[in-house]
Amino acid sequence: MNKSIFLILLLICISLFAQDEITEIDIFVIDSYVTPEEPHKVMLTFFTSENVKASITFYGNDEIEVSSEYLEEHKFEMLLSKLIYDSTSIPFKIEVENKKGLKATSEEFDLYLPEEYNFEIKNNSNFLELCLGGIFYLIPSPTVMNYNPSELNYSLTKELPIISFYGSGYNFPSSYFSLEYSYLFDVENRNYFRVGYKYIFQTIFIKYVSPGINFTTNFNEFIGISPEISFGLFKFYETFTLYTRFRYNYNMKYSPEDFVELSIGLFTSSLSFNF
Repeated sequence: MNKSIFLILLLICISLFAQDEITEIDIFVIDSYVTPEEPHKVMLTFFTSENVKASITFYGNDEIEVSSEYLEEHKFEMLLSKLIYDSTSIPFKIEVENKKGLKATSEEFDLYLPEEYNFEIKNNSNFLELCLGGIFYLIPSPTVMNYNPSELNYSLTKELPIISFYGSGYNFPSSYFSLEYSYLFDVENRNYFRVGYKYIFQTIFIKYVSPGINFTTNFNEFIGISPEISFGLFKFYETFTLYTRFRYNYNMKYSPEDFVELSIGLFTSSLSFNF
């Protein structure tokens, strides 16, 4: 009996000691900014709850060593020109490791560039690749729809983001207004125009999910609204995103003329007015 109690107490003590060994490393960012004077420099200061080695990763860039020795106070400085970025803010995360090999990663922070700094988009694409991407972008989006309930119809659609709003995001605007034109084949009223507002949620598994609403008209018998949802699948040339979109077109004048669409296309906000 005594041996059983002893074993139980021993197991409890071992468990408590094991729990004491599993600790979290806290990371406290004190400041992060870009110097306004040239040459622009990235300045970062942070503390950790124990002595650690540290590195930092800016989105779209390789991991950079901050502290090669075990320290609690960490300071980082580098030229902004050495970073790749495509917006007025650059997300980053800090990775640390203590002497026992325990690793921790901070939450995502944003490094904001000075407002007066006229930044230039930097990426791995060369001028020819951007030109090719621009040509692909100008191609209208092929669309399948059920305008006539008894058969499938086809159309070509081109959406142009006009005004884009950026929050703390870096790859995509948080929302945007757009103008859109569709040409429908084999129907009586072939020309459709839309004014829309779209909201973008960036995701882990795909680039984004974007619900939206449009005012739609053909300046004849169709005047209505078109709710939609788009899925950004992947990027290429660091500027263009391939998406697929499902949309329901509701005619407020003649409900039998409602129809749905499924399309694929390219999205970029680089040609819009950005705020």
